[in-house]
Amino acid sequence: MSVRPSFGAVVPDKDAYQADLGVKITRAAPLRLEADAPISLDEGWRYLWPTRDQFGRGTCVAFGTIAAIELFRAREMDLPPERLSEQFLHEQMSSQFPLAAAEVSAMPDGGSLLRQAWQVIENRGVLDAEKQPYRPAAHGIDPSGPQAAAELQTAADAHRFTCLSYGRIGHSKEEDDPRTVFFSSGDEIALTLLNFLKDGYPVVIGIPLFLHPSGLTNWTLPSVLAHGVVHCPDDANAPALEGPRDDGHVICLTGFIPNAGEPLGGWFTFRNSWGTEFASRSLGGMAAAGSSGRGNGVISATHVNEYCWEYLVPGPGRDDLSATATPVS
Repeated sequence: MSVRPSFGAVVPDKDAYQADLGVKITRAAPLRLEADAPISLDEGWRYLWPTRDQFGRGTCVAFGTIAAIELFRAREMDLPPERLSEQFLHEQMSSQFPLAAAEVSAMPDGGSLLRQAWQVIENRGVLDAEKQPYRPAAHGIDPSGPQAAAELQTAADAHRFTCLSYGRIGHSKEEDDPRTVFFSSGDEIALTLLNFLKDGYPVVIGIPLFLHPSGLTNWTLPSVLAHGVVHCPDDANAPALEGPRDDGHVICLTGFIPNAGEPLGGWFTFRNSWGTEFASRSLGGMAAAGSSGRGNGVISATHVNEYCWEYLVPGPGRDDLSATATPVS
């Protein structure tokens, strides 16, 4: 298999997240998720929307965010998905909205947050991929080229997007936008995200990695790369997993499959960014519910509810010209 698993997400508030996980078993059982039928926001576009590939770079935050915008726009305009630039978004996150030194010191090296993507799509905008193509050979998270030229920024200014909702685990800090929604692990976040999907909005989420005794993770086990079913330790029939870690992955949720055997009521479907070798084999019984297709996978509602640490819901384009945040000068 030629897939090159790559990550790039980090936990927004390590101390709060670990504290939440330590007490989550004392909370009341979360509500089960209800859906009258499977939800598949990308079903009409899947064959018009080629799977993307990070090519080993830690750029999943940019890929997940761009996927959500492309799918939202396709549904909004009833047109095939646009091809937008992950490269531009990633470079703008790194250069114009870098993480504070205090945050970086408490995080694994080389990670980024969905909060940075939110700041870019609202204040800097996005570009067509042809104006700034992705650079597969530019490894790492540092900007792989100079700051966007003035004409590129002008083009991006015309394609800025609102954020319907942004949430993260933990408590408010100085760097947080006042619109941020704060939650604790286990606080029925899966229900919140399902409701966005029901309303037609793809959701981008950040989740941690779990370590397998082999040295692989819950994302890089051969069965996961082949079938696209990503487990957490709480799932039935999950392999031996330890964690969660402080580093993780970002994906775009595109639907939901009701399943009475899953404790919270079903499985979320997602679009990954590891090319067509991810989930290259059938997903078995879940395929009939619309989750099949190379590059796509499924993750349990329990997994999302207990371990999601950050989410972003891009919305319609912005009509105003004013920025809500000031980039680094």
